[in-house]
Amino acid sequence: MNQYEISLIGCGRIGFLLENDKLRNKPCTHFGGASAAGLKITSACDMDINRLKEFGIKSGIKDSSLFTDYRELLKSRKPRMVIIATWTDTHAAIALEAIKNGSEILIIEKPAASSLPRIKRIITDADKNGCRIIVNHERRFDSRYNKVKEMIQNRVIGEIKTVNARMLTGSYRGKSFIEEGGGPLLHDGTHLVDIIRFFFGEITTVQGEFTRFTRTAGFEDSASAWLKSDSGINIFLEAGGGRKYFQFELEIWGTDGKILIGNGYNRLFLKKKSVLYTGFNDISETEFPPIKYKNCFTELYKSASLILKGKDTSEISGIEDGYKSLEIIHAVYYSSHLGGKKIQLPLKPGSINLKNIFSL
Repeated sequence: MNQYEISLIGCGRIGFLLENDKLRNKPCTHFGGASAAGLKITSACDMDINRLKEFGIKSGIKDSSLFTDYRELLKSRKPRMVIIATWTDTHAAIALEAIKNGSEILIIEKPAASSLPRIKRIITDADKNGCRIIVNHERRFDSRYNKVKEMIQNRVIGEIKTVNARMLTGSYRGKSFIEEGGGPLLHDGTHLVDIIRFFFGEITTVQGEFTRFTRTAGFEDSASAWLKSDSGINIFLEAGGGRKYFQFELEIWGTDGKILIGNGYNRLFLKKKSVLYTGFNDISETEFPPIKYKNCFTELYKSASLILKGKDTSEISGIEDGYKSLEIIHAVYYSSHLGGKKIQLPLKPGSINLKNIFSL
């Protein structure tokens, strides 16, 4: 185990509590991932005193290392690494305070912040102070998604032409406020947008729309978009939608077949001579290549450990990736606000007015 200070700020679901979910593959939280990678969390902060005490008991951290004010923790402990697992609207403030107090590496929950200027400020301060940042888009560390990226690069299904990407879930719940940054497209859809960039490269144009089912103002219940990659791939995206289930899926169509990957499954279809039509090919399911399983949270914290040890490694999911995911999402919102106008990327950091877009 490490001999340096590592602080967890936010002891809720993704910070710690989801380890209690009997159905999830473990580890499935920041606490679990850090522990599996040999990194010991030495101090923690949460506004909920009961939750904080529960975490202290589980982690073996003494009461003197448990805080309800992150500023007090950062000032007194000066942690080398800070894990930010709080609500979106607090990410930027905590990150900037951690950088100011000398933290060398930050792990920030997705989305990295609620606005492009706030992420730009984090990037500027981090660069100035030599702080490295990982944003928890955990599928980048998942062995199944890395296998699919390898298959794309090796042209297993030929040249990629079209992608259908879905993050289907319930409608937006709660009160919309600017500091939160958006609805389902942002808060779960950020994973979908990020893995699109991970697979297919930069997005150059965005056209989109969002809808509300029961309200006339506030964040979206559903969003859809047409994205164009710099290599010309057409990507059709849907997020939210008032579904009574959760579905995360990419259907990747190439010239020689397709790959289907989602939560808990991956399938491969390749072209073969048609049994229905003379002179045509169909696609038929075939065996998916073997995958050596690696837990995404463990891999994330192995990456963080290498950075802490001064190893020459790049961030697999860095703050610039967090910025570009938010840029694409806010471009969808902006396009909808302009009646479906095609938006060219990059955006100017201060050009998105969420108050006007969501009639707040």
